[in-house]
Amino acid sequence: MAIVAVSMPDSDLNELEKMQTDGGFSSRSEVVRHALQSLIAEQRTLELASGDITAVFTVIYSERGKNDQCDQVQHDYSRMVAAVMHAHATDGGCVEVMLVKGAASGVREFLNRLRTQRQVIRVQVSLVGAQ
Repeated sequence: MAIVAVSMPDSDLNELEKMQTDGGFSSRSEVVRHALQSLIAEQRTLELASGDITAVFTVIYSERGKNDQCDQVQHDYSRMVAAVMHAHATDGGCVEVMLVKGAASGVREFLNRLRTQRQVIRVQVSLVGAQ
Protein backbone atom coordinates (compact mmCIF):
# COMPACT_ATOMS: atom_id res chain seq x y z
CA MET A 1 0.00 0.00 0.00
CA ALA A 2 1.32 3.46 -0.89
CA ILE A 3 2.16 5.94 1.87
CA VAL A 4 0.97 9.52 1.38
CA ALA A 5 1.92 12.44 3.63
CA VAL A 6 -0.86 14.93 4.30
CA SER A 7 -0.49 18.38 5.86
CA MET A 8 -3.33 19.66 8.03
CA PRO A 9 -3.92 22.17 10.79
CA ASP A 10 -3.67 20.95 14.39
CA SER A 11 -7.43 21.36 14.82
CA ASP A 12 -8.07 18.90 11.95
CA LEU A 13 -5.51 16.46 13.36
CA ASN A 14 -7.28 16.60 16.72
CA GLU A 15 -10.59 15.85 15.01
CA LEU A 16 -9.00 13.01 13.04
CA GLU A 17 -7.69 11.44 16.24
CA LYS A 18 -11.06 11.90 17.96
CA MET A 19 -12.79 10.21 15.02
CA GLN A 20 -10.33 7.34 15.23
CA THR A 21 -11.05 6.81 18.92
CA ASP A 22 -14.80 7.45 18.86
CA GLY A 23 -15.37 5.56 15.61
CA GLY A 24 -13.36 2.51 16.60
CA PHE A 25 -10.96 2.85 13.68
CA SER A 26 -7.64 1.02 14.04
CA SER A 27 -5.56 3.94 12.71
CA ARG A 28 -5.68 7.49 11.42
CA SER A 29 -5.04 6.07 7.95
CA GLU A 30 -8.20 4.00 8.21
CA VAL A 31 -10.22 7.14 9.03
CA VAL A 32 -8.72 8.98 6.04
CA ARG A 33 -9.37 6.02 3.71
CA HIS A 34 -12.99 5.86 4.89
CA ALA A 35 -13.47 9.61 4.35
CA LEU A 36 -11.88 9.41 0.90
CA GLN A 37 -14.16 6.53 -0.09
CA SER A 38 -17.19 8.64 0.89
CA LEU A 39 -15.95 11.52 -1.25
CA ILE A 40 -15.24 9.18 -4.16
CA ALA A 41 -18.75 7.69 -3.94
CA GLU A 42 -20.30 11.18 -3.93
CA GLN A 43 -18.20 12.22 -6.91
CA ARG A 44 -18.92 9.01 -8.83
CA THR A 45 -22.69 9.45 -8.33
CA LEU A 46 -22.47 12.94 -9.77
CA GLU A 47 -20.21 11.80 -12.64
CA LEU A 48 -22.73 9.13 -13.65
CA ALA A 49 -25.64 11.60 -13.67
CA SER A 50 -26.81 12.77 -17.07
CA GLY A 51 -29.48 15.06 -18.44
CA ASP A 52 -31.06 17.67 -16.22
CA ILE A 53 -30.51 17.14 -12.52
CA THR A 54 -31.27 18.84 -9.23
CA ALA A 55 -28.66 18.90 -6.50
CA VAL A 56 -28.30 20.44 -3.07
CA PHE A 57 -24.90 21.97 -2.31
CA THR A 58 -24.00 22.65 1.30
CA VAL A 59 -20.99 24.95 1.28
CA ILE A 60 -18.91 25.67 4.40
CA TYR A 61 -16.73 28.77 4.19
CA SER A 62 -13.76 29.56 6.45
CA GLU A 63 -13.96 31.91 9.41
CA ARG A 64 -13.00 34.70 7.02
CA GLY A 65 -16.30 34.08 5.20
CA LYS A 66 -17.00 34.30 1.49
CA ASN A 67 -14.82 36.49 -0.65
CA ASP A 68 -15.34 38.18 -4.01
CA GLN A 69 -13.96 35.17 -5.89
CA CYS A 70 -16.57 32.88 -4.30
CA ASP A 71 -19.29 35.40 -5.16
CA GLN A 72 -18.02 35.52 -8.75
CA VAL A 73 -18.18 31.74 -9.11
CA GLN A 74 -21.73 31.74 -7.78
CA HIS A 75 -22.62 34.60 -10.13
CA ASP A 76 -21.11 32.74 -13.10
CA TYR A 77 -23.53 29.87 -12.45
CA SER A 78 -26.51 31.97 -11.28
CA ARG A 79 -28.67 30.60 -14.11
CA MET A 80 -28.47 27.21 -12.35
CA VAL A 81 -28.97 28.38 -8.76
CA ALA A 82 -32.68 28.13 -7.95
CA ALA A 83 -32.39 29.09 -4.27
CA VAL A 84 -29.75 30.06 -1.71
CA MET A 85 -29.83 30.18 2.06
CA HIS A 86 -26.88 31.95 3.70
CA ALA A 87 -26.15 31.93 7.44
CA HIS A 88 -23.31 32.90 9.73
CA ALA A 89 -21.93 30.02 11.77
CA THR A 90 -21.03 30.29 15.44
CA ASP A 91 -17.32 29.95 14.64
CA GLY A 92 -17.38 33.05 12.44
CA GLY A 93 -17.56 31.20 9.15
CA CYS A 94 -20.48 31.05 6.77
CA VAL A 95 -22.76 28.29 5.56
CA GLU A 96 -24.74 28.28 2.34
CA VAL A 97 -27.25 25.78 1.10
CA MET A 98 -27.93 26.05 -2.63
CA LEU A 99 -30.53 24.31 -4.75
CA VAL A 100 -28.85 23.84 -8.12
CA LYS A 101 -30.73 22.76 -11.25
CA GLY A 102 -29.39 22.20 -14.72
CA ALA A 103 -27.45 19.96 -17.05
CA ALA A 104 -25.37 17.42 -15.14
CA SER A 105 -22.19 18.62 -16.82
CA GLY A 106 -22.86 22.20 -15.70
CA VAL A 107 -23.61 21.11 -12.14
CA ARG A 108 -20.31 19.20 -12.05
CA GLU A 109 -18.45 22.21 -13.42
CA PHE A 110 -20.02 24.50 -10.81
CA LEU A 111 -19.12 22.06 -8.03
CA ASN A 112 -15.50 21.85 -9.18
CA ARG A 113 -15.18 25.62 -9.33
CA LEU A 114 -16.62 25.98 -5.82
CA ARG A 115 -14.36 23.33 -4.32
CA THR A 116 -11.22 25.04 -5.60
CA GLN A 117 -11.92 28.37 -3.91
CA ARG A 118 -9.52 29.15 -1.06
CA GLN A 119 -12.31 30.23 1.34
CA VAL A 120 -14.28 27.01 0.82
CA ILE A 121 -13.62 24.43 3.50
CA ARG A 122 -16.08 21.80 2.29
CA VAL A 123 -18.86 21.26 -0.22
CA GLN A 124 -21.28 18.40 0.27
CA VAL A 125 -23.56 17.40 -2.59
CA SER A 126 -26.83 15.53 -2.53
CA LEU A 127 -28.32 14.58 -5.85
CA VAL A 128 -32.09 15.06 -5.63
CA GLY A 129 -33.34 14.07 -9.04
CA ALA A 130 -32.13 13.03 -12.46
CA GLN A 131 -33.84 12.37 -15.75
